[in-house]
Amino acid sequence: MRTNYIWLIALLLLTGCAGIPSSVDNEALPKSDQDAQQAEIERRNPDMSAAMSALNDGKPMVAKALLLGLTKRYPLAGKPWVNVGLISFRRGALDQAQQAAEKALELQPEIAVADYLLGLVAHKKNEAPKALQHYLTALEKEPQHAHSHYNLALLYDTYYQDIEKAVRHYRRYLELSESDDEDEDEATLSWVRELESQLASEGDDDAS
Repeated sequence: MRTNYIWLIALLLLTGCAGIPSSVDNEALPKSDQDAQQAEIERRNPDMSAAMSALNDGKPMVAKALLLGLTKRYPLAGKPWVNVGLISFRRGALDQAQQAAEKALELQPEIAVADYLLGLVAHKKNEAPKALQHYLTALEKEPQHAHSHYNLALLYDTYYQDIEKAVRHYRRYLELSESDDEDEDEATLSWVRELESQLASEGDDDAS
């Protein structure tokens, strides 16, 4: 079985598009200062594009510097901090990643991906109960966040040995996933089918 984690793709987050989940309906609610600053960043800030290009070119620290500049220019916006945290996480700086995610939530508590990032940090530190809670919180805010479903399934599968819940979240991940890696999803599907066979066998044993 697979034990690798699926990390968020930082480039997707940096574009400020649908890859960033949000439970706030900005059309239905008045714009807060945080919303306005975030909208301005996503709409026309050249530093966001430059940060994305830097990541494409394998220059994460250049991207991080640009993002930190955005946090100073737009001090009420939380999503740049999430991206700073993601870069730190990918470089193994777990404490910095955690601090950045916590800062993002302090500014904009509705950002589900910040909770997801905290889950990744806890998962990497082998703090399974904390990771579980962070993934669940992310899904409360954004029920269609595929990667939270995957890593939650992984926890239920490998740590809690709760196969029924693991299968449920693996299946939900597969329904929601927009991965370009067909082999990755096929491997997940194959493992889910194996788990479902185990559940069926256990059911037969209980009935006999």
